[in-house]
Amino acid sequence: MSFTTNTYKTNDDKTIFYYKWLSNKNAPLKGIIQISHGVGEHAGRYQPIAKVLQNEGYHVYANDHRIHGKSAKSDAFLGFYDGDNYFSDAINDMRQLTEIIKEEHPNKKIILFGHSMGSLLSREYVTLYGKDLEALILSGTASFMKGLGSIGLFSAKFLSKINGKHRSNELLKNLFFTQFNKKFKPNRTKVDWISSDENQVDLFEADPLRIEDFSLSVFLDILKGSKKINKTSTFKKTPKELPVLIFSGDKDPVGEMGKGVKRVANKYKKAGIKNLTLKLYKEGRHEMLNEINKKEVEQDVINWLSNNVKA
Repeated sequence: MSFTTNTYKTNDDKTIFYYKWLSNKNAPLKGIIQISHGVGEHAGRYQPIAKVLQNEGYHVYANDHRIHGKSAKSDAFLGFYDGDNYFSDAINDMRQLTEIIKEEHPNKKIILFGHSMGSLLSREYVTLYGKDLEALILSGTASFMKGLGSIGLFSAKFLSKINGKHRSNELLKNLFFTQFNKKFKPNRTKVDWISSDENQVDLFEADPLRIEDFSLSVFLDILKGSKKINKTSTFKKTPKELPVLIFSGDKDPVGEMGKGVKRVANKYKKAGIKNLTLKLYKEGRHEMLNEINKKEVEQDVINWLSNNVKA
């Protein structure tokens, strides 16, 4: 299935690149899905699930978050951030894409789909703009890791004072990504933690738009954002009637091997979310959409949408 691309200008004059996959004309339009991708990747990686959703009757939109993918001015600017709050800027960019969708499809609500960092952004987004959403899907999400998260937040704040906010730092990169990969020794690659499908891991490693090195402020802002969204007060701001699907692998180190994901689900339930589905896939790692059982995961998402979203 084909897709189109376009760009829009942000309020602070950045150019954001986005993809649009329109639904199969032979199927009635069931809904519109906006995807928010994870840190270090880009929206183009969601082509496989977008094609599946197209054929099921959904329009799909996804932007490359700033400093990611084709939203970066050039390869030299991949991962380089010189703003004041990355978490807030990325959410504002998502909002502008929502406004584009609303202009093109008046009176249509949106299904927000966030993966990893994108799931964290989506969890904050829904507390601000939940009235525009029909459902929320969270993939590879995380609770605030009391150990690693607290150490990372302290380290990022400390290093920012020493090195300046906008410099990248090898220590923090290793603190997270190397720790994630240690769960899967002996390691074949640096990113074994994303999937048990070696072909998908190799594709990710070879992706020219993959980012390993970020400005220090990106780590700091994501950690601060993660701590905020995992507070009880943030969960309570989520619209109670909004259907929520949370799925992850039970061997995803980002989700603390399922424990962190369960904490997130339980906090949503305690906050009064009436329609919540949690699915943990046995032996699955961080990217369930790129796991060896991806077909099962795709079908589960389609079935959930069919049962929870009105055409």
